Amino acid sequence: MTKKPSSDLKLSSSSQSSGGSTRREFLKGAAVVAATTLTTPTMSKAAEPKLVPTVDFCGHKVTRLIAGANPLYGYSHFNMIMDATYLEYFSDERVVQFMLNCEKAGINSWQGNFAARAQRQYPMIRDAECKMNFIALSDPWDFSHGVRTPEEQNAALMKQLSIVAKAKPIIIAHHGNVTDNLFRVGKLDMVRTFIDKVHDMGFPAGVSTHNPAVIVEVEGKGWPVDFYQACFYRQSRNAEDYMKDINVVPEGEAYLSSDPAVMCKVIRQVSKPCLGFKILAAGRKCTSPESVQGAFKFAYENIKPTDVLIVGMFPKYTDQIAENTGHARQFAA
Repeated sequence: MTKKPSSDLKLSSSSQSSGGSTRREFLKGAAVVAATTLTTPTMSKAAEPKLVPTVDFCGHKVTRLIAGANPLYGYSHFNMIMDATYLEYFSDERVVQFMLNCEKAGINSWQGNFAARAQRQYPMIRDAECKMNFIALSDPWDFSHGVRTPEEQNAALMKQLSIVAKAKPIIIAHHGNVTDNLFRVGKLDMVRTFIDKVHDMGFPAGVSTHNPAVIVEVEGKGWPVDFYQACFYRQSRNAEDYMKDINVVPEGEAYLSSDPAVMCKVIRQVSKPCLGFKILAAGRKCTSPESVQGAFKFAYENIKPTDVLIVGMFPKYTDQIAENTGHARQFAA
């Protein structure tokens, strides 16, 4: 290999795309991919993207729309078929091109976990001269798939921090499902240890959650949290929670239409900046262009002017990057 990765991360022998091409072959063929597989052109070195509206987020200039990574890594929140559809589409080449297209469209940040697939692709993204900020979600399942209890999940999450720090993210968030699990068993104080460790490593630290009550609890404790990552839908309900809230236990994940207003009320009440996510209910509110536009309008009108939205995109059938940045320009100014 004649070129070293721009990051200090090392590529292993598994650094191949799902299509079987090597990283060297990918770099040689990137122009072909851009010309034949995607409709949005690659940003040239001389081009300077016109950013969608930005805010100061924990000392960094961040666009009020950032790209979420769930589709890139096969997390559909629907079923295994949709997960596989995402993974089949998002080869290493397409992930890199997706990042370049987001950057050209005016998005300057993306958020995701840092599992093996992301670790493999990160140097490729940087070698392609994509300069977008990386916002890290520390994920215990990146480190070990065998973790089960909230305590085991949190321990794995803490170990994973040393790995994600190598990617030099601008901020790091505690994983929302782990946060909610710890809250449910009365051990939310374990999250404070995470916050302190992230600060010791030199990064702003945030708490991700799907439950508005968690943010209220953390605020009451007066912890030195730099930001919150707040899900519009309480995706982490268990059977007991569903029985309490709607007196029925659904099959799989359920997204209740009353949830966004409840979370947005809490988002507006806290002074810390927030990253809102799942504004489209993991694709359930994508039944029409009007439905998507309405979700963006509601979200921007019901969060603070200092807040940012994370939105996953799957540009196989329509140019969702252009569509979503259009909504951000319309409603986030």
